[in-house]
Amino acid sequence: MMISKRKATAMILGLTMGISGTAMAAPNDDTDINARIAALEAQQQKLSKQLNALKKENAKLKRTSKVAESNKNAIKGLKEVQNRFQLHGFARASWDDDNIRGYIDRNDNRRTYLDLKGKFIVNDKWNVNFESETNHRYAKYLDADGNYKSHFGHDDEDGVIQRAWVEGRVGPVSLDVGRRWRGLGFQNVLFGNESDGLVLETAIPKSKLSAKAFHLSPTDKGYNFNITGAGVQGQVGHGLQIQAAFAKLNKGHNDSIGQDYYSPKVTLGSQWNKVEFKDKDGNATTNVKDIATVTYPESSTTYPTLNNRIGTQGFMLSAMWNPLKNIFLIGDYARTNAHDYVADNGDGYKYTKHDNIALRVNYRWSNIDNPGSFQLYGRWYDYAPNEKGLVGIFGDKEWGMLQPGSRGWIFGFKYVPIKNVEWETCYQFANAQDTRYGKRDGSYHRNFIRTQVDYHF
Repeated sequence: MMISKRKATAMILGLTMGISGTAMAAPNDDTDINARIAALEAQQQKLSKQLNALKKENAKLKRTSKVAESNKNAIKGLKEVQNRFQLHGFARASWDDDNIRGYIDRNDNRRTYLDLKGKFIVNDKWNVNFESETNHRYAKYLDADGNYKSHFGHDDEDGVIQRAWVEGRVGPVSLDVGRRWRGLGFQNVLFGNESDGLVLETAIPKSKLSAKAFHLSPTDKGYNFNITGAGVQGQVGHGLQIQAAFAKLNKGHNDSIGQDYYSPKVTLGSQWNKVEFKDKDGNATTNVKDIATVTYPESSTTYPTLNNRIGTQGFMLSAMWNPLKNIFLIGDYARTNAHDYVADNGDGYKYTKHDNIALRVNYRWSNIDNPGSFQLYGRWYDYAPNEKGLVGIFGDKEWGMLQPGSRGWIFGFKYVPIKNVEWETCYQFANAQDTRYGKRDGSYHRNFIRTQVDYHF
C-alpha cells in the first residue's frame, strides 16, 4: 500500500517527540548522556532506513499501479474490439435417401456442410454482416433410372464469402441492404431464397405489428428479374402471429426472366430462308446468273431462354398460433397469377394450378442451450407444379425435400443430446409429379428420408 502524507507526518512527529523527550530527561552524568545520545542516533538511523524503505516501496507501488491501470485500459480496449466482432454458425453432417423422378441427383444432399456467419459492429445503429457456406457432397450422382455416375460438381463448395449485407436504422426505420438469404412467411412458400436487394421495416403505432417494403432479385444462376412489394407482420391476438405480403415482378407473362443454364445449348439464326443473294451492284436478286455475293446469317450457340411461368405478381398469408401449452399451429398460403401454359418441350402437359399450401403442427421446440429438449412435428403440403421447378415466385424447397407438383406428409423430430448439438430426422411420403420429358402427366409415390446432425458454435 502507498503511505499517506498524514501517516508519514505522524511518524516523523512521533520520532521528533521521542528524541525531545529523551533529551529533556535529567541527565545523571556525561556517560549517561552520551549513551542516550548514541541510542537515539542509532534509533534515528534505524527509523530513517525504515522510512527510506517505505518510500521506495511506495514508489514501486505507484509504478505498479500505473502499469496495472495501463493494462486495465488495454484489456478494456481489447474487449471493446472483441465485442465489435462476432462469429458464429454450425457444421452439419446430412444423409438423404430419395426416390425422386426427374433430371436431378437423388444423392444431392448427402453432404457435410459449414455455415459461417460474422458480424462487425460499426456503432450502436449499424452493423456489417457476412456469410460463407461450404457444401461437400460425398455421394456419387444417382439419376432417376438408378444409374450411378461420377461425383457431381457444385458451385457452392468453395467456401468463399457468398453473402454480405448491412443492417441499420434511420430514425424509426430499420434497413437491410445487400446479398443474403431472405424469406416471406413462416414457411417461406412464396419466396425463400438468396437475394440481392433492400428491405425497409418500421413499427405500426399503437399495435404489435410492423410494416415492411422490399425490392429483391434472386441470385440463382441464369435468372434475371426482381420483385417489389410490401407486407405486414406481428402479433394480432393472444398467441397469434401473422405475416402477409404482396410482390410484383418487373416482367410480363411469357417475358424472358433469364437463361436456362441447366439445359443443352441451342443454335439460333441458322434458317436458310434468311440467306441473302445480291448482284454485283449490291442489289438483292434471286436470279442464279446474277448472284455475285451470298451472305449467310450469323449463327450463335446459347442457352435457351427462361420464359416467365411465375406470373406478374403473387401474395402470401401466413400465421402461427399457440392455442395450448407446447402446441403450435403454422399455416402458409401462397398464390401467383401465372397463366395456364403448355410445357415448352411439346409433350402436351398443361400447367393449370398456381397456388401452394403448407400446414404444420409442432409439439414443443428444441433448444440447443438445453440438453434433453426436443420437438415433434407433422407437416402437410400441396404445391403447384412448375416447369422449371419453382415454388411460388422463388419459394424455399428446403434442400430439395419440398418439390413443386407434389402433395403429401412429413413427420419428424429434433433432439438436443448435448449442449449446442441438435439431431433431426424426418420421413416424407407424397404423391409427386414425374418431371421427365414425356412423363409429366404421370405421378408416383415419393419416399424421402433425411437425418442430420448440427454442431453449433
